[in-house]
Amino acid sequence: MKSLFKINADIAGFFTSMLCAIHCSAIPVFISLGLLSSSHWLHDHMVDWIVIGSGILIAGYSLVGDYMRGHRELKPLIIASIGFGFLFLGMIEHHGWMLMFSVLGGLMVAWAHILNMSLGRVCSIKKVI
Repeated sequence: MKSLFKINADIAGFFTSMLCAIHCSAIPVFISLGLLSSSHWLHDHMVDWIVIGSGILIAGYSLVGDYMRGHRELKPLIIASIGFGFLFLGMIEHHGWMLMFSVLGGLMVAWAHILNMSLGRVCSIKKVI
């Protein structure tokens, strides 16, 4: 039963970040196609802030935890921090560059999780040898 609920935090963070990037890039397309014509609900960014907050919690647990326990590489933490910075810029900037900042931020956080997983594998292989 325990193995049913054992989720890799990097995989959860990767999928959360990729869903964020897809969401941020798809909403403007749907608006331009007229599929979201009554878009007054899009101005309420509470869901976006909740997803960013949960992404920070997942990244903190995963990236900081793996840094402290294993690989001691700062690169995933730096990439994720820059990515979250872009996400914050995307949420603050509501004209022009919002789409680019949001998508770039989501992709960078996803990249940080992939890099963290690969560094964790290398670290665990070194511990076995």
